[in-house]
Amino acid sequence: MSSLCAISFMADGNVPGRGDFGDCVQKTLEFVISHASETGLLVSDETHGPMYGHGFATLFLGEIYGMNSEDDRVRDALVRAVQLIVASQNDEGGWRYNPVPADADVSVTICQVMGLRSARNAGIKVPKSTIDDAVKGKLTAALEEFKGVFKE
Repeated sequence: MSSLCAISFMADGNVPGRGDFGDCVQKTLEFVISHASETGLLVSDETHGPMYGHGFATLFLGEIYGMNSEDDRVRDALVRAVQLIVASQNDEGGWRYNPVPADADVSVTICQVMGLRSARNAGIKVPKSTIDDAVKGKLTAALEEFKGVFKE
């Protein structure tokens, strides 16, 4: 949740060192970096279903890195976060609450795809096949499932 709050401040022009809430964005960056594990998982100690937060934190780090690619701590955490997302994608092209390739959930999948897109936009290597598998698999299946909801 911290990452989402910081992203909202960033959308209003606040970044580390600039803006009324730039210090909040900087503190969030330090918080996220301090909770980056060796495995790449970005998670605080008090969470259930860490892949939601991981996706949002990856999105946040991608946005930060895209603005300032000189911070090696951000790059290292972001690269490991992307590697964890890629490694935990399941056969349906999606992700679930924990970083294991077992089941899939549409909302968790969307969080991971947003994080991957942000990282890719910032210049981090993201395998095209990972995105393609998500779109062709879990996301397309979800759209087909809900297609009838929007018909008159």
